[in-house]
Amino acid sequence: MAEAYTQRFTEVHIPLEGTPPISVAPGTYDTNFVDLANYHRVVILIITGVMQPTSDLNAVVVQATDTTGAGPQPMWNKSITQLSQAGGDSNSLVAIELKTEELDVENGYHCIALEYLVGHAATLLSIGILGIVGRYEPGPQTYWSEVVD
Repeated sequence: MAEAYTQRFTEVHIPLEGTPPISVAPGTYDTNFVDLANYHRVVILIITGVMQPTSDLNAVVVQATDTTGAGPQPMWNKSITQLSQAGGDSNSLVAIELKTEELDVENGYHCIALEYLVGHAATLLSIGILGIVGRYEPGPQTYWSEVVD
């Protein structure tokens, strides 16, 4: 069967921010803020590895007016259900989808970050933020380390 599309995945899904797989100690962390002015949608991927017996993970999208994080506001409707080792959530894959019209654009919010809290014990995790449906296509390929067709 012939392919019914012409765009490559890597032209439509652009990495904007990424945290490589690491062991994260208990505490509160933030990704860098990314500007969504050139995208209609974004997806944040959270991948957990092995969680220690008492570890848990919470995360919420935070919006800001610039990439320095000015005027941060949590988007509570874009928070995950707590993940925990006790709940069997080791090795989970979580996606948070966001349309840019969900941002408070009237008050100048166009940047986001993910704030995440690791509780009680360390956990392995990785985070990726992908810009989707760019205002200008195809998207830049410079953010990918390698693309193999």
